[in-house]
Amino acid sequence: MSLYYKIKHNLFPIEDGTIGFIPQFRLEGRSRDANNQAGLEMRVADPLWMLGRQWQFGEFNAEDNGSPISTRANFRKEKTNSYTFPGFETSKELNGVPLEAKVEAIQVEPKDLKNKVRIGQKFEDLIRNLFPVDQAEVLVEQLKTAYPLAVDGQLDQKSLRYFNLMSGHVIGGGGLWDAIENNTLLTGDFSVLEPILERFKNWYSDLFVSSDEFLSWQPKNLSHKFSVSKQDEIILNAPDYQKGHLDWYSFDDATININPLEETNYTEMYMPVRVSFAAMPDRRLFSFEDSILDLDVMDSDTSDLVRTMISDFSLSSDNDWFTIPLEMELGELCWVNHIEVKDVFGITTRIENNESTTALSNNALEVWDAYKIRPSDALINREPEQSLFKLEEHFLYIPPVTTFKQESQPLEEILFLRDEYANMVWAVEKILRNPLGKSINGYDLHLELNGPFFNSDDNEDEETDQGLPKFKLGTPVPTNWIPYLPFHINANTANIELRRAVMIRNEDDLDVVDVEPLSYLVKEDVLTVREEAIPRAGVRIQLTKQRARGTDGKTYVWLGRKVLADRGEGSSGLRFDQLLFK
Repeated sequence: MSLYYKIKHNLFPIEDGTIGFIPQFRLEGRSRDANNQAGLEMRVADPLWMLGRQWQFGEFNAEDNGSPISTRANFRKEKTNSYTFPGFETSKELNGVPLEAKVEAIQVEPKDLKNKVRIGQKFEDLIRNLFPVDQAEVLVEQLKTAYPLAVDGQLDQKSLRYFNLMSGHVIGGGGLWDAIENNTLLTGDFSVLEPILERFKNWYSDLFVSSDEFLSWQPKNLSHKFSVSKQDEIILNAPDYQKGHLDWYSFDDATININPLEETNYTEMYMPVRVSFAAMPDRRLFSFEDSILDLDVMDSDTSDLVRTMISDFSLSSDNDWFTIPLEMELGELCWVNHIEVKDVFGITTRIENNESTTALSNNALEVWDAYKIRPSDALINREPEQSLFKLEEHFLYIPPVTTFKQESQPLEEILFLRDEYANMVWAVEKILRNPLGKSINGYDLHLELNGPFFNSDDNEDEETDQGLPKFKLGTPVPTNWIPYLPFHINANTANIELRRAVMIRNEDDLDVVDVEPLSYLVKEDVLTVREEAIPRAGVRIQLTKQRARGTDGKTYVWLGRKVLADRGEGSSGLRFDQLLFK
């Protein structure tokens, strides 16, 4: 008879068949040691104490099985080594270049003043290193005359000062590079420059990752479209990559034409490691825990599944999850066919990767699994007797991308927003590059180059003839707001695309002129866009300079786009056909 039973019945007897107060007791160890340590120790020489502690923690309820001590996995690996853009007839090799650099890179041309000066100075430096001083001086002066520093369009004040400082003192890199590309440089006195031409081209190509003949960028959909493959055996498609961070979830469709059960390999024996997190309960019964995370004050409702799962894992399931390492290279796919787990009792359990060990449903919306690239028909309900499980679809994939890259502040930022009052879509040039190549506020640059709209009808002090009302055709809009107007595609009212238009300057005593955009994204890139690509929340497109180191040790720099969500609709204040009364 237990001590607890005797104490309860002797001190709190049951009278008249009714149960009275039921006491609750807690067994506590009493230390006879002056240092008060014996009560906290779990001595191997005291089996009764260890058995008592195990009973106290419920370890005799047979809830835990033997802990795993070693694992061995059977797998197959395949590596994707090429990429394809829309328009490519054949795929191309990456050759160590990060995938996102090839996908995002746009063609960089020497258009801004700093790049033109930089190119001219580099070419002059190569001439002076190869030719004698007198001959080099003559060649440099001839090149300065033949290819002067020039700019297209208007200059703001900072760019104009820089142009005046450098004009006549450097070779114009823009005209020089055009002559090299058109093979018109090596004529007359410049034919002696052929020995340095190849070195100069190699230097220029290393400045930025060059874009391919066909681009992955689909301006009408505001997204990148590409695929990676290994011949015809493996094809992974990414139809709408936008965010600027390329990973496994950027791929939405997979075509696998191999059998994962063929040509398999085994990993080495690994010891499983418990899954852990900060402030989780300590496995040692005699250990003091840090109060970093107080689970007692975690208030979670029955519908708050995330907090409930965290609490359950922290308090009762933390010792049920283990991790094992699986080495993979960039660009590899790995199918884990089965895992053999050996526990402390020497029993080996084989876990198969099939429909019997995977909780799946015929409805793909009821299935949750990570790191999976679903097929294009995943959301189509299959027949009840048809299994949803396909071994070739269950694989891990690490795309050949960089884990860390440096990114500049936006060089250009365009905000596409809907204006319900004017029933239009606008592209607001928030950040622009001035002719010097420096990013500045878009409104300020437009204000300096184009100036605000002005109409004499806006002068409220002007007297009208005979007190008649004034008719205004349209109200002015800031010049950094570029309109996009809807057009039906192939006379189909259901398909609408937005085409870039222009506002006009209509001032007294001046010719009517169009207000042209200043950004590369609006002026040359996104000329038309599908209406469904612009949601009510709006869209931001950023052009940034990015730098990363590839697996070959080289440094890659490229200009890339990012498409981000915005905060809602806007209003330009544009109104037509107004009668103004004083």
